[in-house]
Amino acid sequence: MRGRASWAVAAASLLVVALPGCHGQIQRESGKPNLILIVTDDQRWDSLSAMPDVRQLLGAHGVTFSNAFVTTSLCCPSRTSILTGEYSRHTGVYADVPPNGGAPSFKDRSTLATWLQAGGYTTGLVGKYLNSYTLLGPTYVPPGWNSWDAVASVPIVNYYDYTLNENGKLSRYGNLPSDYSTLVLQGLATRFIQQARAPFFLYYAPIAPHLPATPAPSDLDRFRSLPPFRSPSLNQADVSAEPWASLHPPLSPKQVATASVFRDRMLASLQAVDRSVAAIVQSVAARGQLANTVIGFISDNGFLMGEHRLYLQKIWPYEESIRVPLVIRVPWLTAGRTDPHLVLNIDLASTFAELAGIKPGLPQDGRSLVPLLRGEAVPWRTDFVEEFLGRDQSFNGGPPPFEAVRTERYLYVEYANGWRELFDLRSDPHELSNLAGLPSTAAIQTTLARRLAELLRE
Repeated sequence: MRGRASWAVAAASLLVVALPGCHGQIQRESGKPNLILIVTDDQRWDSLSAMPDVRQLLGAHGVTFSNAFVTTSLCCPSRTSILTGEYSRHTGVYADVPPNGGAPSFKDRSTLATWLQAGGYTTGLVGKYLNSYTLLGPTYVPPGWNSWDAVASVPIVNYYDYTLNENGKLSRYGNLPSDYSTLVLQGLATRFIQQARAPFFLYYAPIAPHLPATPAPSDLDRFRSLPPFRSPSLNQADVSAEPWASLHPPLSPKQVATASVFRDRMLASLQAVDRSVAAIVQSVAARGQLANTVIGFISDNGFLMGEHRLYLQKIWPYEESIRVPLVIRVPWLTAGRTDPHLVLNIDLASTFAELAGIKPGLPQDGRSLVPLLRGEAVPWRTDFVEEFLGRDQSFNGGPPPFEAVRTERYLYVEYANGWRELFDLRSDPHELSNLAGLPSTAAIQTTLARRLAELLRE
């Protein structure tokens, strides 16, 4: 714990030294801001409380978005949406593996990386790129990246015994404590920050807290004393109104207990990520660039720990699955604030493009968050599309393909097999009562179905 605190204190001290009065006296190597995007893997939105460095070093100097969502709750579709600003329906990436999924399905010739590189940025990726990346060749480097340190092994979520493609050269890492993936990736990320010509763009993507959620050795016991995992929707008792009720019997006591163990392990595995955030901020500060750097932090999707009887799953359109943490540190804020607008992973490409003063190379489904980051009162979305267009997953407990509209109050879902769901989040925030098909909600269901159709046409 003392070592952990020293990281935060050291980084905060660098911030004070580098930013006297939070203004000026900073070496500005470029008129354009440096950009850093940190993308975690399967991190729930409600886990930020376990990451003090993210909250202190990013949130306390930026904006925490309390209503941030991904438009498809699955790793590869979400990450391609982050890199393009497009819905899954427009990227053509519907799943994690071919066909219509994984890196081979992604058109990588026009991404945030290629736009920024063309705009004068030095670009670097460290960590997880896309699922099924090795099918492109383990030494493949996509367009737009000046520096490339990508996980290039199968499975992609090994915390030890993995391979990295380091600028076209394969490097094998073993099972020593020094080989722990988050630690290795942190070193590569900070090296990039130290050496890259400014302005630079770093995409840092550790594999944590994805299962098996292996913690660093120093964090093994960090959360073992937590009370068992609890949620009003955990192992949902009454699912009689759910169209999938017959497919999901109650979880066993062992499954419920195991969910708590995995919750603890995921939180523990995030501690090394939290420390790496501190190391990144420290490296930027040591270069004298904190006053000219924007740092974003997001997860590629949420995770269901057994809520709604859905055991260790994602993809589904429920809050635990689609809602993610999103924090953006900006140089012009000296105190943090929380923003409640509905914001999406597809907004990040437009945001970073605007910050860099460049035009996105693709039509944007998202919109720039810069006005919100600046605290401007601007018209904003009050709803968005949630979708999964991959093959039917009901054979293994997942959902059929679906399209949904999530508003500030409602979630309405149309599954390809005819299932329908409707939840009033104001009175039922845990989505326990499916109101679809009831006479009392027929009017709102019709309105939401019409709105979903309108959004899909846009």
